[in-house]
Amino acid sequence: MNKNKISKVISRSGLIWGLFFLLVPVLILSSSSNSRAAPPLPEDTDHTEPPLPLQQDKVVFETISLPPEAQFMPVDLTASKQVSKHPKLDSALANVAVGANLSTTEALSRAGAESLRVSDSQVHVQIITHPSGLENVLQALTEAGGTVTGVSNETSLIQGWLPVSALETVAAQSDVYYIRRPVEAVLLENLKVGSSTTEALDDINATAWHAAGYTGTGVKVGIVDGGFIGYTGLLSTDLPASVTVRNFVDGETDAQVGTTTEHGTACAEVVHDMAPGAQLYLVKIATNLDLQEAVTYLIGQGVDIISTSLGWYNLTPGDGTGEFTNLVTQARNNGILWTTAASNDREAHWGGLYNDPDSDDYHNFNGTQEVNYFGSGDGSAYSIPSGYIIRVFLRWNDWTSVNQDYDLYLLRWNGSNWATIASSTNNQNGGVGQSPTEYVIGITTGSSAPYGFVVERWSSTWNVNFEIFAPKVARLDELLYARSLSNLADAPNAMTVAALDVTSPYPQESYSSEGPTNGPGGAETGGSIKPDISGYANVSTESYGAGGFDGTSAATPHVAGAAALVLDANPTYTPAQLQSFLEDHAIDMGSPDKDTIFGYGRLYLDVPSSGPETNYLYLPLILKSPSMTAAQPGFWSDPGKNDFYVTTDSANVAQFKTYFSVSGCGSYSIYRTVLDPITNNHFSFTGSYYASGMFNSSKTASGTCGLSNFSIPGCGVVSGGPWSWSATWQTSTQPTFFPATLVEPEVVEPATESGYPVTIVTPVK
Repeated sequence: MNKNKISKVISRSGLIWGLFFLLVPVLILSSSSNSRAAPPLPEDTDHTEPPLPLQQDKVVFETISLPPEAQFMPVDLTASKQVSKHPKLDSALANVAVGANLSTTEALSRAGAESLRVSDSQVHVQIITHPSGLENVLQALTEAGGTVTGVSNETSLIQGWLPVSALETVAAQSDVYYIRRPVEAVLLENLKVGSSTTEALDDINATAWHAAGYTGTGVKVGIVDGGFIGYTGLLSTDLPASVTVRNFVDGETDAQVGTTTEHGTACAEVVHDMAPGAQLYLVKIATNLDLQEAVTYLIGQGVDIISTSLGWYNLTPGDGTGEFTNLVTQARNNGILWTTAASNDREAHWGGLYNDPDSDDYHNFNGTQEVNYFGSGDGSAYSIPSGYIIRVFLRWNDWTSVNQDYDLYLLRWNGSNWATIASSTNNQNGGVGQSPTEYVIGITTGSSAPYGFVVERWSSTWNVNFEIFAPKVARLDELLYARSLSNLADAPNAMTVAALDVTSPYPQESYSSEGPTNGPGGAETGGSIKPDISGYANVSTESYGAGGFDGTSAATPHVAGAAALVLDANPTYTPAQLQSFLEDHAIDMGSPDKDTIFGYGRLYLDVPSSGPETNYLYLPLILKSPSMTAAQPGFWSDPGKNDFYVTTDSANVAQFKTYFSVSGCGSYSIYRTVLDPITNNHFSFTGSYYASGMFNSSKTASGTCGLSNFSIPGCGVVSGGPWSWSATWQTSTQPTFFPATLVEPEVVEPATESGYPVTIVTPVK
């Protein structure tokens, strides 16, 4: 660390937004084009007045050339810092606490400048504690004049209101680990009206399912979102005649579900178009704690599917662990399939290791470039007009020790150098409750100008991996497509949805976030493949008009609605079976099998189901030894051919795998856990199957020869062959009548039934 850093303290933005309420950082995932954006205007701070109108049309930013010196950060960046880092308050609340020492008016003014939600003389907060200290903290908060609005499932997080004058007093309590701003929703909508149905119905083949009588009847779908403006006017038309509503936003009632944004209404419209018979639950939230309460409620209502077009930043490492993973797993264990948006940050994200070749404590994004600005990627910068909200989120992989300290600054180019307009300088010194995250928010003012950000090393001993997100403004000059998923999208049991254009050939939307997830602890490598499937964007709704609903926000409710149709046809399906059905029937759009751009591919339902699948598959499993007799139990003999061992004891069977090969098309594998016994030399199973393979299009392969009504994605209708299959059988316990000696595995001269060749392999034991 530079010796000059010893005297550095936190700088403050001079912007005062006392009349504005800005919701932070749950992201509502309707996209903004990364080279086009509409100014997101802020709301009131007390959250009681209706939101201000938003600009209806997206604006193309002009670009300007920056001089070479704009790559570097001025040495005097932190010269005007005013207060030191607080060990238990995030930097925004620390600024408010300093103001409270002067006057309540000054504290509230600083809260406005930090875009914190306030009510009278109280500020909205989340307090991190531990279960055994919960009661003490609740008592301290109440005695300080605060109000508790919620406690997390783990009883280690409290949400509520705290007088600005009591911030330092409550923070001083030994059972208080940390006090932070709550994580709340970002709102950015295009207010358009029109009349239409999502254009994706035919692309998904949902209309054929409707014609077959599957409409989602009896299925309950919960749409969790930041608001549902206009939903009452769409009942009995673009929404069901009646819906159930619930509001978990602090300070609001259920009657205010229809406020803040029409984003949730558009999501509900898509679900209703897809599954017009489904029962809808419209649930409004703002924070991560609200989401926990909403899920508990939906579980109690017996909901089958949850759809969230929301994402968070800076709450988990992005590696598929943490509070969202726990919540999604809780929902799945209660029979709920959770579909969620991948996010729209493909061109609004940068990730990589801290790099400081000139040892000035400023991270270099590329070569000598220390400032990452919004730009077209060719070196020119976007000139952003007044009135835009800019948010930048930074996290790094130090979630266990939390002693690597970095700071984040939002900058404006004034024509000759970069000026700081906002900063985030949280303390990361190993204190309990701290997190390796920073977050800045600023509003553009004055004449149009370039904006960017810089990461400064405060104190560290190793080069961490950064993940930086700057959503809903424009593309970044320096960016990374990979690992651009928001929190929640990385949860293993969430069905994560990417976005395609609804028009054939269904190209990837440029904003659609890509995987993989982060590696363990937020590492750069070692992550898992996400998203899981791709849905459709640029579709029509009443809320957004013709073709106006885009983003992974629009893609996700298509998947939720499709799941409702499948569950209508297969009411005994588990969430895993539902997800497998949708993934198995998806049309591959990228590299073979699952990839980090499209998942398993484009959402497609194939032919309508006739109810729960009951397929019969002949299983010639083990080549018969010549010494074995046909009279031995468990044998099937084909006259003139080899004899094969089968078992009618399902307790001895763990699973089977079947390989399919179609000439000129590729191969496919089907995995199935055995639930039912063999009857008359047929293997019967119900439900979905797990598949992988290399067929290239949306056609189906089907046939007889023990493969009745079995549909898999293929490269042509293969009802007449030639195609072949082989199977392996895995036993959990070896039957007593297994032969003592088995012949070595070999391929038998193909025995045929109905003209189909059969290849035999030895079972896996």
